[in-house]
Amino acid sequence: MTGADGDTPRNEDAILRERTRRILNPRTLLFLVISLFLAWFLLRKVDLARALETAGNADLPLLGACVLTYFASTFFKMLRYRTMLGDLGISILDLFAITSYQSFLNQIMPARTGELTFVYYLKKIGRGEISRGLHILVVTRIFDFIVISAFFICSIIIHFGRNTSMLLVALGALFLAVSVVGLFNLKWIVIWSGRLLHLLYNRTPLGSLSLAGKIVGKIDVVVEEFSSFRAGKFAPGLAFTSILTWIALYFLFYLSIRSLGVEIGFVQSVAGSTGGVLTNVLPINSFGSFGTLEAGWTGGFILVGMNEHDAIVTGFGYHLISFAASALAAAFSAAGRWIASSTAGR
Repeated sequence: MTGADGDTPRNEDAILRERTRRILNPRTLLFLVISLFLAWFLLRKVDLARALETAGNADLPLLGACVLTYFASTFFKMLRYRTMLGDLGISILDLFAITSYQSFLNQIMPARTGELTFVYYLKKIGRGEISRGLHILVVTRIFDFIVISAFFICSIIIHFGRNTSMLLVALGALFLAVSVVGLFNLKWIVIWSGRLLHLLYNRTPLGSLSLAGKIVGKIDVVVEEFSSFRAGKFAPGLAFTSILTWIALYFLFYLSIRSLGVEIGFVQSVAGSTGGVLTNVLPINSFGSFGTLEAGWTGGFILVGMNEHDAIVTGFGYHLISFAASALAAAFSAAGRWIASSTAGR
């Protein structure tokens, strides 16, 4: 049985399986070594007894609020995907499950390879084509960059006032401008990337690799998928749901810090957490993102005035809270789908 693009589902699954096998590659192992070194380096700077006391005195109601806020962010992510998947008729429960599975596995798998689980589960649960899933991942990631940049610029200006570094504002503005230009020129970026891949495949040793052949065979389908995207049509809905998603996530950062007994303002937490956000969004982390996320988080919060010890402890604390909340969301989704299927089978 063939898919809508004329290729077989087996070929699509083969690409995903091959990509999964390539997770343990030299680059990933290098990132793992770097992450372990960063985690060790940061933990050496922490007073362990004081850190354990902080964890033991964590505010349980605020921890509960963190979990609920994480669920809210996952719900808003699901609405964002639904903006571009309305024609597939995927139920809210199934789309929430796809989103929560992706979020949980992204917490575990290195170099953002967990993102590809969205493509896998969209195909398995929602019966969406791989090219559609890849398209949605790229578009939503661009909207993430746009929103993060805007939040960062506004928060550092509000927090530092007249002492705001123009270099930081300029870097944020540049990141924002590149993201916006990329969004509205995505079609041409993909078209020229497709032509480049065809050229490399035909004129380099890549042509002898079976995986390269499968990928090139899908290029035209991916180009067609991206070419049909109308930024003006989807932009309002994607912008609104992206803003909601990041408001929830930034509120999660704030609540996580407060639950560990560290006093901080919301705007200060937004400005400081951007370092951790960028190291987690960019494909530079290892398994679980431990070490890299904390390094970015620590640098960001020291920049906005938090002491080093609190910055490190809250970084590890937030990471554990986020991991536990994502596991609960995934388990909730799995249980919900099992109950729904059991009820339907009666």
